[in-house]
Amino acid sequence: MKTFTLFATVLLVMIVSGTNGLAQESNNITLIGNYGKGEGESKGVFAAGSVVYYGLGNKIQIASFTNPSSPVKIGSVILSDVVEDLVRTSISSTQYLVVSGGTKMWMINVQNPTTPSLTATVEVASGTTIEGIATSGTYAYVAAGGAGFKVYNIATPSSPSLVISIDSLEYCESVVISGQYAYIAAGSRSHILDITNPAAPTYVGRIDGYGGYHQYLNVRSGYAYVCNYDAGLAVVNITNPANPVNVMEIPTGFRTARIIFDGNYGYIAVGDTGVMIYNVVNPAAPVFTSKIKTTGRAASLYYGAVSVGGTPTGHIFVANRNPAPGVSAINVSNPSSPTTSSFLAAVAAPSGSAYLPFYANGKVYVAYGTAGLRIIDVSNPSSPVLLGTADLGGDSREVVVSGNYAYVAARDSGVYIVDVSNPASPVKVKTLKTPRARGIAISGTKVYVAASDSGMGYIDANSAPNVSVLKYSGNSVYAENVEVDGNIAGITDYGQITFYDITDPAAPVKKGSTGSLKVGNEGFAVSGNFAYVPDGDSMRIYNISNLNSPSLIAKIKTGGYGYVAAVAGDYCYVASEATGVRAINISTPASPVEAGYYDGVPQSRGVVGEGKYIYVTEKTDGLAVYSNDLVTSVLRNEGIIPETITLRQNYPNPFNPMTSIRFEIPVSGFVNVKVFDILGKETATLVDSELKAGSYTVSFDASSIASGIYFYRLHVNGLTVTKKMLLAK
Repeated sequence: MKTFTLFATVLLVMIVSGTNGLAQESNNITLIGNYGKGEGESKGVFAAGSVVYYGLGNKIQIASFTNPSSPVKIGSVILSDVVEDLVRTSISSTQYLVVSGGTKMWMINVQNPTTPSLTATVEVASGTTIEGIATSGTYAYVAAGGAGFKVYNIATPSSPSLVISIDSLEYCESVVISGQYAYIAAGSRSHILDITNPAAPTYVGRIDGYGGYHQYLNVRSGYAYVCNYDAGLAVVNITNPANPVNVMEIPTGFRTARIIFDGNYGYIAVGDTGVMIYNVVNPAAPVFTSKIKTTGRAASLYYGAVSVGGTPTGHIFVANRNPAPGVSAINVSNPSSPTTSSFLAAVAAPSGSAYLPFYANGKVYVAYGTAGLRIIDVSNPSSPVLLGTADLGGDSREVVVSGNYAYVAARDSGVYIVDVSNPASPVKVKTLKTPRARGIAISGTKVYVAASDSGMGYIDANSAPNVSVLKYSGNSVYAENVEVDGNIAGITDYGQITFYDITDPAAPVKKGSTGSLKVGNEGFAVSGNFAYVPDGDSMRIYNISNLNSPSLIAKIKTGGYGYVAAVAGDYCYVASEATGVRAINISTPASPVEAGYYDGVPQSRGVVGEGKYIYVTEKTDGLAVYSNDLVTSVLRNEGIIPETITLRQNYPNPFNPMTSIRFEIPVSGFVNVKVFDILGKETATLVDSELKAGSYTVSFDASSIASGIYFYRLHVNGLTVTKKMLLAK
């Protein structure tokens, strides 16, 4: 008792806060889909019968194990950091996941597991990892790593509020709630707190166990089972929580990570060993029953009963880390002889590194380094799908597309010409041996190559695939990158941009330059009379209406090192290493304003915008799709000029929560598309702008409104058409 007395004399440091701790990792930009990141390790899992929730890197994956031998992924949510732990809880009859990881806690609505939605992000503490999470009633109890132990009121899921913070419990790894007590594993020991009043926990006792590193503990019938990560399981009598008494130590082995109970059995995740099963009828003397190897390293586990042939069949769902991440379903209906029903593997990242993207007609073409060219269907932005890959050899860094051909700048290999008429099977048809092809750009059917010492090369795509380089601008400018718009071209040249008049592309005329940049430039954008040039952690905007004398008119901070800029509508998007993607409103180029951002994107290398969508290549994390929430998504279907005004039936219908509305206008005009409820109250404005003649598709997200009948109305040039749709949640 002497050590406990000494410890108890150190008062708990309690900080009560009236703020909710919400932190913005994004503003007006939302991550909605990704291809190529891979799904990462699984560290946490929670099962509710046959519905299983588990972390895969920074994603929450939901799967149905109704048929345990053939599980199906049914929903997912991408978060901003790696998931460490999760639990499901009910608040006001709605099911939520409470998730910990990185420096944050997240609230996710999973009332419908097929359409989960992020409700709130809470910045718990910086400079540490938020490890474990548990709930009781409308409170979340957080093992916040080096930031100690924290209690949040989650009665309002959209705005959790910090109730109390206790920072004297060392590095808090995990927390379990049993009765009136919180049990916190904290490295060299575990702690017991009375949480009868969640706003004022009182310290009750300390569990030293048999030493080692306390990773997790669970409670059964007056006994604590402490997972000593280094050695095994300690059984401790906690009948008197103020005076825990060691009972026995079970050498389950290295990486003993978590224990759960069901019926007469305890199930233990033990790293490389897998799952060990003990009979705990006598909680003071567990008896080894069996063990089963898991596919990957067992990190966590949870019990769920699955109906097999009408019979409830117990399963343990195991979160697996490397070398084979994913979730295992283990049949434990006979604990003496467990069997693996299935293993749902994490998706591995594809080979290569994603460099610069190019958008055309619902597809994004990505120069994928040594993996060549990948074509990705983004017609459903929330679920990008790989259509095809061309293994080109060399090192593909940038791509443009004209008609049925893609032109890939592949550095020392030159320029590859790839037939993409069949996106599922792109084929390299020619290689142009140019001086080192560092970048590539297109205007109409004219392709321009940044060709190092030879300056800018010009290719006429009209003669594809029998093309050649028709002209090099010469070695007066060393071409590191090239961008074009109309009759203007710009070349990155040792820390400055030099501009050319390309009215005659075969005879470019050298004009003025920006002068030396502060840091240098990897990629820039030219749009109309302006050039948008990332320079270190800033973006410079130049007026180039007089090409002989470009003038700097504005500069704006963009956070980290900016690699590439792209212009779409009133926005310039900047891909910045470590600080993600920035949306700069350039409706008035001389007065740019940061309108949105998404932080924490690793190694952003390329960006292109189309409508409201932003496509960012993130090197090892592939292609991410973001939405600029300030822009209405109106996608034009290329090459279609209709004869009459038409409003099509939405699809799908009924829908939940997304649907698409297609309309056609034969002449240009001001177009308005709105949604109304059954009482005629306006619910949403989907389009309110001038559009050219053509066929358009607009998306409607109804996640924030109730089920029922709604009407959508097209109004253009004095004519109105209305149709009905059904939202069925």
